[in-house]
Amino acid sequence: MHPNAQPLEEAQRQLNLLLQQQEELAPGLYRDLALYLQVLREGLLPAVQQACFHLATQVVPERYKELPPERRQQFQQRLVVLVRRCSALLTVEQLMGLAAQQTRREQRRRVAQRQRLMQALLDAPADAEPPRPSPEQATPPGSIQLGMDLPVSADLFDAGIPGLARPTSDSAAAPGSPSAPGSPPLEPSPAEAELQLLQSLFQMASAGLAQEPLPAEDQADQPLPPGQPPSATASLRASAMGSATASAGASGPGELALAALDLELPPDPRVTACSLPRDPLLQWSWWSHFDRALSRRLRNLSHAVNVEMMRLGLAQGLLPLNLLDAVLEGQVEALPAPANLLRLPLPLPGGGGVPAAVLTLLLRPGDLEYEQPRLRTCRRRLEQRRRELRTMAGRYRVWQRRVVALEAEQQWFRDSAQHQNPPLPPS
Repeated sequence: MHPNAQPLEEAQRQLNLLLQQQEELAPGLYRDLALYLQVLREGLLPAVQQACFHLATQVVPERYKELPPERRQQFQQRLVVLVRRCSALLTVEQLMGLAAQQTRREQRRRVAQRQRLMQALLDAPADAEPPRPSPEQATPPGSIQLGMDLPVSADLFDAGIPGLARPTSDSAAAPGSPSAPGSPPLEPSPAEAELQLLQSLFQMASAGLAQEPLPAEDQADQPLPPGQPPSATASLRASAMGSATASAGASGPGELALAALDLELPPDPRVTACSLPRDPLLQWSWWSHFDRALSRRLRNLSHAVNVEMMRLGLAQGLLPLNLLDAVLEGQVEALPAPANLLRLPLPLPGGGGVPAAVLTLLLRPGDLEYEQPRLRTCRRRLEQRRRELRTMAGRYRVWQRRVVALEAEQQWFRDSAQHQNPPLPPS
C-alpha cells in the first residue's frame, strides 16, 4: 500500500464534502440574486424619473419650460418604454447570456491584438534595435514623467457643449505639407522606420485598454457571427503559431518575442452559464460576471436616456461609453453628485457660457441601493452569502492543491520504483 494513499483519500473526501455543501447552498444564492433583480426592476423607473427630474428642473429649467406639452409627454412615455425594455433583460438568465457574449467578444479582441502584435514583430527586421533616448530625454529610475495631454478624450467635447469647436482630423493637413494627398510619398529613413514601428506597437497596446464604443443597448448584446463558432480561439492560436514557426528561421528576435507572449486559453464556459457551477472557485467567477453584466445593462439604459435628453436639449453633453465604463471601473474620479447622476470636471476654465463640469445620468447599483431600502436589504443578504462563498472557495483551493501535491508524490514514487527495478528483457 502506498504511504500517501490514506492522505490522498482524505483530501479527496474533503473536496467532495465541500462540493456537496456548496451544491446545497447554490439554490439559496440563486433565489437571493433573483429577488435582488425583482426589487431592482420594481424601483428602476422611479429612480430614472427622479434623476431626470433633477436634470430638467435644477440644471436646465428654462429649456424644459420652453418645451411644448406634446414633447414633454413623449419624453415621459419614452422613459417608460426604455425602462420596461431594460427590465425585461434584468433576469439571471439574460444577464449571464450577456456575460457570455462579453467574454467571447473580449477573447476575440485579445486574440486579434496578439495576432497584430506578432505580425508586427515578425515583419520587423532581424537587426532592428530600439532607439536609445538622448541624455536630455533619459528619465532616471523612480522618477515621474509629466505630459501635457488632456486627462480625458476629446470625444467629451464632441456635442452638446456650447462654445467649443469639434476637434479637427489629421486628414485636413496643409496642401504644402508632406502628408498632403497631392504630394509624393517620402521614403522614411531606417531610424524613422524603427520609430514608426515602436509607435505602432504602443498604439496597439494602448488600444487594448479601451473598450469599443457600443451605440445602443441592443447592439451591445449581439451574438457571435454565424461563421465563427465559440471555439474559434484554438484555430486562431494555431494559425498564429503556424505563421510564427514558418518565419522562425528568418527573424531571430521575432521568434524570441513570440515565445514570450502568453496565449491564453478560452475561458471556462461554466463561469458564464445560466446555472450556478458546482465548484466554489467557479461560482466566485460566475458571480463576478453577473455583477459586471448588471453594470453593463444599467450603463446601456443610462446612455439611452442621455440620448433622449440630448435630443430635447436637457443634457449638457453626451459622454462617450468608454468614459462611462472608466468611471464604473474606478479609473476616472468623479465629483460629488446626487444619486444616479455623474458629474465630471472639464479640463477648461469656467466662464464664457462653458460649464466647468458636465452632469449626466449614470445608473449604478450602489446609488440604487442607497435610495431603496428594500434593495439595500437584499444587498446585505447577498454580501453575507459572498463572505460564505469566499471562505468556502479558500478552503476548496487549499484542499485542491493538497490533492494535486499528493498525486504528484504518488507518481514520483511509482516512477522511482520502475527505475530501481527495471523490467527484464525478453529471453
